[in-house]
Amino acid sequence: MNRPPEEFERIPVEQLRTLGAACLQAAGMPEEHAQQLAHLLSNSDLRGVRSHGTRAIYGYCRSVRDGRVNAQPNIEIIRETDTAIFVDGDGGLGYAPTMLATEGAIEKAKSKGIAVGAARCIGHYGSAGHYVRRAMEEGCTAYSVQGSYPQYYASNEGKRAAHYGNPPLCFGFPGQEGAPVILDGATCILADYQRGEEYEALESQIPAAFFKSMGYTAIGTLLGGAFVGQADPRAEEIARQWPGARLGGLIVVMDLGLFAPADEVRRGVDELNRLASAEMIPVAGYDETTLPGVVEHRREETYRQEGVPMAKEDLQRLADCAAEFGIDVPWKS
Repeated sequence: MNRPPEEFERIPVEQLRTLGAACLQAAGMPEEHAQQLAHLLSNSDLRGVRSHGTRAIYGYCRSVRDGRVNAQPNIEIIRETDTAIFVDGDGGLGYAPTMLATEGAIEKAKSKGIAVGAARCIGHYGSAGHYVRRAMEEGCTAYSVQGSYPQYYASNEGKRAAHYGNPPLCFGFPGQEGAPVILDGATCILADYQRGEEYEALESQIPAAFFKSMGYTAIGTLLGGAFVGQADPRAEEIARQWPGARLGGLIVVMDLGLFAPADEVRRGVDELNRLASAEMIPVAGYDETTLPGVVEHRREETYRQEGVPMAKEDLQRLADCAAEFGIDVPWKS
């Protein structure tokens, strides 16, 4: 999914944002939330992460319109200390509540060195990298995860242990001059589309890898679920009223200079990337070694200048969304 598409049309990122925000507002989302969500999704497109880009807008619009999530949530800070902020998302999508928790945690971490933000009673919050990257912009390192209660099955209809869950998570460190090191993915060793006998055969060949992904899923599910109040009666009530809002989210933010000078840490990130490229033998089938974050960094610089290479099917999906919600498509006018 996140390889560059073979057939595509380059679209300026601002046009993707304009269309996305207009569709979301037409579906019933407040303007501020619509603008924020369109911006975050188009940022994923800029990095080549198509799975979490503007192609998701159609699904979100329908969820908002059809009442699977609260279109006009009353997002509240329900508890706050010097080093923690806890937000109730009131059944809305997870982006605005989790970003509110992130901004609060950033401010506290810059003052106290470390802080935690959490959100309960929310829908999908997309890529965990949205919140970690925001912290990185402010000179911090961060970790984020989304979870549920009691299980996080996602697409695991067969409930195979090897396919257990797939909650999103992200760790990130900003660099000084080059790319960040940012692991933005999910906990299961297999992607949602990797199903069938050839993948099941891997279970007996590399069982330790599956046991690790099961462990990551369990911890992520708890941190973003029970730990942030998804076992609470309030969360149960919200899930009954808004079935698309059964999730919680967590972000831990640390000031980059908490233990060592921040510039020293950033230089360490640059050196880690350099050594990986210069000294490591690439994975079979690849011609270079890059740490997570490098490829996305390169794409963002290129796509911002040249336009985002949008797959034909993704453009059609956006066009269908625009037609359904009565919005003009900017690149067709």
